[in-house]
Amino acid sequence: MQRIRGSADEVRALAPSALESWRYIRENVLERGIVDQRIKELCFRYLANDLGITDLDRFEGRERAALEWTDAIAYDSDRATDALWERLHRHFTEPELVDLGCAIGFELGQQHWRRSVGIAARD
Repeated sequence: MQRIRGSADEVRALAPSALESWRYIRENVLERGIVDQRIKELCFRYLANDLGITDLDRFEGRERAALEWTDAIAYDSDRATDALWERLHRHFTEPELVDLGCAIGFELGQQHWRRSVGIAARD
């Protein structure tokens, strides 16, 4: 049941500064940035419980590290162990980790917010 009528942006437009801020984040963090967009989209799909991404064993290298970090950010920060950080630093620069971490955090918040107002987690 949709609790506030309209698309996500129509709902955000009820508070124009929220819509303006969200557009900036979407354009500059979620859709751009320095990390390969394919990696970001994979992490966003994981957050949305995409059935094709629930088995992390089928991923390796950069994708696997990014998905494990997504899991730690979303579900249990204790999973961000020294071993995970070592792998993350093998595959990403520190600026890339900031870009990816912020994107994961914003996407996680956006998906929770969308669900709470009765909109699907992702379009």
